[in-house]
Amino acid sequence: MIVSMKNLAVVAFVTFFATACGGDSGGDARVDGVVDSGGDARVDEVVAFLEEESAVDDVQLTDSENRCVAGEIVAGLDSDLLDEFLAGDPDDDPPEGTELVLIESLFDCVDMNQVMIASMVADGATQEEAECFADALDAETLETMMTAELTGEDPSPELEEELMATVFKVMLTCGDFDE
Repeated sequence: MIVSMKNLAVVAFVTFFATACGGDSGGDARVDGVVDSGGDARVDEVVAFLEEESAVDDVQLTDSENRCVAGEIVAGLDSDLLDEFLAGDPDDDPPEGTELVLIESLFDCVDMNQVMIASMVADGATQEEAECFADALDAETLETMMTAELTGEDPSPELEEELMATVFKVMLTCGDFDE
């Protein structure tokens, strides 16, 4: 597979979207960096949704990662957006207004580097190629790419140039992953 900036963003987003969702519980507290919702029924709904959707995905999140993502989503979205998200089809784009919460939830709760490696290996890259590629992209770069893909908003021309340079550098260093 030949990896471009857009392809990488799509691969990353598809991997992560299959494991993330949203809502507002009001009053959640963080305990050791994880949202503690005290068994909130809304968090349980999102966890169930995430588990159902990730059952068909090549990359699985742990129970604690799913719970953390669910708690972040519930804390970050209002009830109407959460309901819309949970009623939606995971193959479709998430409802407008949920994108940034979904991305931030993933980056707050999941080791995105490891998820990217697992996703790339599942798509045919070797472990070494996937590790090289994932190690070359810092979390900020990956988050910027995912945000642009999910929101449809292009980064500034300067940032886009920087992102493309990073992708080309990675391809030259790690290979282009031709299958």
